[in-house]
Amino acid sequence: MELSELSKLVFDSCDRIHQATNDMYESIHEDGTPRYDSESIESLIRDFREWLNHEVDTIRSATSEYRDAVK
Repeated sequence: MELSELSKLVFDSCDRIHQATNDMYESIHEDGTPRYDSESIESLIRDFREWLNHEVDTIRSATSEYRDAVK
């Protein structure tokens, strides 16, 4: 893996995290005011964390792969 490819993978994951953050914000503010019912908020948070963890794992895996290749 080239360093530029690692950079692109990290950028893409961070970009998806940013988009997921925006999506969660928009979902909480469907009609312009924040939702606060516990069940839907917990569901949104659970989905967000799952997506976030996936992207963080992608970054962790890519950096580990690159690190192992340059040793």
